Amino acid sequence: MPKGAGIIERSLVQDDHILEHENLVMDGIDVSGRWNTMLKSRVHADRDLDAWDTVRQNLVATSIDNCIQCGMCTAGCTVAHEVEGFNPRQFIYWVRTGRTEELKNQADVVWRCVGCYICTHHCPKEVNTAEVIETIGQWLRTVVPERMDRAFHVNHQVYRNHLISRGRLNLPLLQTTFLRALGRQNELFAPEMKKTALKMVGDGRVLKTLRMGRPHRWRKNRQVLGSEA
Repeated sequence: MPKGAGIIERSLVQDDHILEHENLVMDGIDVSGRWNTMLKSRVHADRDLDAWDTVRQNLVATSIDNCIQCGMCTAGCTVAHEVEGFNPRQFIYWVRTGRTEELKNQADVVWRCVGCYICTHHCPKEVNTAEVIETIGQWLRTVVPERMDRAFHVNHQVYRNHLISRGRLNLPLLQTTFLRALGRQNELFAPEMKKTALKMVGDGRVLKTLRMGRPHRWRKNRQVLGSEA
């Protein structure tokens, strides 16, 4: 039986927070078996507020103060349903309670936000969740760069190069360039990719994207972005 199999919402509990014993007696009562599954205390007295301070320096991410932990962001998140461990509500909770070790342990997951902004639109308290998660990811990139997945660095570079060269983000081309850079171009032919591509063609997004030119006075703006590379 998998570790912690009897726990409700098991996916939200990390393995190292689950305590199991083959034989356990408490107050003279044998609680061996399923009943000996325990969770580490959630009381957290040693708060590290570095991440909290950093996030709140971002004018957009200050909306993190409004979070009421309702979970609407995670419920509607397109990534949370595909990537294990990606949980915007939990990331915000860790930041606000100073649980930076948990954040660092998920450093290779936090950055995977795709910027769809569904979480932001779903939030009843007007938290710009997408920007908050992006800010948390940038903080992690500076404190634990060794924990960042290689895909993060490739994604960051491809995104920046794409923006500097074109001025606008062409998401299909961005995804294609990203997967090729990682040697994962076969994923472009996955059923999910084909379904998305057909949908974009059908609703006219592909044609609209092709017709879009560079932003007004792009040459001057490009110089500014290039100087910050």
